[in-house]
Amino acid sequence: MKVNINNDGINVRLTIENQASVLGKTGMISFTLIGLIIIGIAIAEWLLGLLIMGTLWCIFFGWLTLWNFYGKELLVINTKSLSYQHVYGFYKTAQITKKINKALNISLVQAGIHHQAEHFNLIFESYNACDLPEEIYRTALSITRKDLDILKINIRQLYFEKVDPDFFNQTYMLN
Repeated sequence: MKVNINNDGINVRLTIENQASVLGKTGMISFTLIGLIIIGIAIAEWLLGLLIMGTLWCIFFGWLTLWNFYGKELLVINTKSLSYQHVYGFYKTAQITKKINKALNISLVQAGIHHQAEHFNLIFESYNACDLPEEIYRTALSITRKDLDILKINIRQLYFEKVDPDFFNQTYMLN
């Protein structure tokens, strides 16, 4: 996955781009073409049920094809909220904003190993009105440990605005 992290001091913007394999892209195109063939047969034979099934097939696999070719996940994190949006090439979903109450925690789910690097899906957690932890967002695309470390540093800089830069490289000491 191609990851881009930008920090403007107010927001951390995370963009994760989908990089599907050639086999995956070919498979999605093939399934979409099968749906188009089903639609063609249904129109030629005047079969309404088959037409509906073929249309639903094309919509589903067309959506997955767009995701495999152009899929991006956009996240905007600041101290008060987390916003996310998915991009399918020419189509964008509505941006959804979730409030961060007391703290923001990032948990990891191992997604596998790709190009000799461990990849993780991120789970963003905050607290609800009853002070219970709850998941506010889970990424669909994964990032590497290196990108995760850069993201953590950028998020910490949002909360610790004027801190010595060496602070982030020091080990924590408990007395």
